Amino acid sequence: MKNKYMLLRWSFLFLLTPSFMQGQNLSAKVFFNTDSIPCTYLGIDFTLARLVGDNESVSSVITTTQFNGINDLIVKEFKKYDVQEAYRRINWTVDLKEVEAKNLKADPDSLKSTNENSLYRLNDNDISQLVQNFNYGGHKGYGVLLIVEGMSKSAKIATVWFTLIDMNSKKLLFTAREQGKLGSGFGFRNYWASAIKNAIKNARDDYDKWQTGVVSK
Repeated sequence: MKNKYMLLRWSFLFLLTPSFMQGQNLSAKVFFNTDSIPCTYLGIDFTLARLVGDNESVSSVITTTQFNGINDLIVKEFKKYDVQEAYRRINWTVDLKEVEAKNLKADPDSLKSTNENSLYRLNDNDISQLVQNFNYGGHKGYGVLLIVEGMSKSAKIATVWFTLIDMNSKKLLFTAREQGKLGSGFGFRNYWASAIKNAIKNARDDYDKWQTGVVSK
């Protein structure tokens, strides 16, 4: 981790991961029933993202600099962008290595769109496929990955998929799309981080609904 002080809060890497999680199929029901079950936060994947209504920003700069800048900001200012709180986890590990490498390979030629429907073009199968092809870097157990679908400068919103993953089998256990309104912020990174912040807040507010839907199955 670039931000060494984060280890004061997220120092649970493998020591607190129960050994039984290494070789068993995991379930969303077990996860949502127990807030002490550890998981690894894998960051935000922007490889499927579409940017709508932004003619000024340079696509190649966004893919090589801004996407991972947003990831670093959200981890550095974790109290402001509290994904851990949204998932109600006590034991929380952060590893952005794989997602940052993946974001650097995002296609700048596919980034921009003029269609507002780009915000809602993905479905559960698309998210599941991304999860199956993700490199978990040796991590086992539960993983959390945020996947940005769209960012509309004209509609002033971003759409983000919140996931729960069985990293043992690369299986998608749960996903839900959340929408975040743009707030204020100077520069591309802070501008869109404000929308992701609001999407995280909405995910936190919807957690009880997620939990009820999963546990009642």
